Amino acid sequence: MKQPDITQVLLMAHGWGYNHRFFNALLTTLPESTRNTTLFVCMEAGYFPEQAKQGLMIYKPELNSQAHWEHHPTEVLHSLVLAYAEVPWLGLGHSLGFSKLLEFSVRWHSLLSIHGFTHFVKSDSNTQGNPPRLLSRMIQKAEQNMPEVLRDFHNRCGHHAQWATLDEQTLLTDLRSLQDLNTAQALQQTLSQGAELHAWASNTDDIVPLALALQCFEHTLKEQNRELHTLASEHAGIATAPARYTDTLLPLLSQH
Repeated sequence: MKQPDITQVLLMAHGWGYNHRFFNALLTTLPESTRNTTLFVCMEAGYFPEQAKQGLMIYKPELNSQAHWEHHPTEVLHSLVLAYAEVPWLGLGHSLGFSKLLEFSVRWHSLLSIHGFTHFVKSDSNTQGNPPRLLSRMIQKAEQNMPEVLRDFHNRCGHHAQWATLDEQTLLTDLRSLQDLNTAQALQQTLSQGAELHAWASNTDDIVPLALALQCFEHTLKEQNRELHTLASEHAGIATAPARYTDTLLPLLSQH
């Protein structure tokens, strides 16, 4: 049953090669008033099975300042949507996680893209993106040695997730999905229902170049009289230095 003190839901989705713990640093930097009135939920891909299987993770702040996550089946999301239908839903997706948010039928108030994208590779000469051959080489290497590929990816992101075991098949499936990913139409459909779009990108991001972020979001942001938030940060900067994002991010998380 929905608690009366919850004024908003923040549904998060982590990117490839990470899990729900990616957002721990961000959540601990939020004001207490925001933490106490927000239901934090994270879509969990299950890349690191010993930490969490695929599903939903619900953040549980504790009085002694410690916090933990509770695992639930993905189907619980439907019950949450019904239980919290009267409060705003905000979606925050990092990298691939932003496009994953668009797969769910949620009536969003706001969508927040942190180094996200609607497509990842170039589909034609007029489209900015990563060359398909670079992704193909990464996939080929991952088929032989996923741990090495993941460690190299974390190096490029600037943040190493801790893991003991890998669900290599899920990692590989999601990596391959980047070859044909295109969620631009899904984003437009969501925005046509009244959602606001906010997006952050960096000119020092080795994974999602600033040009790609502009290709994905600039036109849509202009239609909403907004601009892309640009900052100097590595791809996983929000996990290592969330304070870089708070000037523009916190007002959006504290307005309800």
